[in-house]
Amino acid sequence: MRLNLLLLLVVSFLPFPTRLVAEFIRQDKAERVAVTFYGIVLVLATTMLLVLWRYAVRAKLVRPDLADEEIELLTERLTPGLGAYLVLIVSGLFVPVIAVIGFLGIALYYIIPFRRLSAGFLTWRSYKKHHRR
Repeated sequence: MRLNLLLLLVVSFLPFPTRLVAEFIRQDKAERVAVTFYGIVLVLATTMLLVLWRYAVRAKLVRPDLADEEIELLTERLTPGLGAYLVLIVSGLFVPVIAVIGFLGIALYYIIPFRRLSAGFLTWRSYKKHHRR
């Protein structure tokens, strides 16, 4: 419950850095600070989401009928966002617009369900796993 509350705290704080980016976009130095701050808050939110997910998996709080491959896929799907956010934060210090576009790309990656793609991927991984033996 505490992890969930921390995640909600970070998510509820997101409108503030979002407004900063909206206000200071196109104002050279202020834009860089606003985009960097926004990226840091996004890293915190993603970190909290990943920690909460890993806790749920470790404590067996996920649906029992969920296949191990699906759990691995969801865990792998959350992990690359952290590295991408860190790269975008650094790039935002030099070209803030690129960082903002990258933040949008990561959000779309998390939001858009790739059910067909992931179903094919899971089938392929199962096939590969069983035919190695």
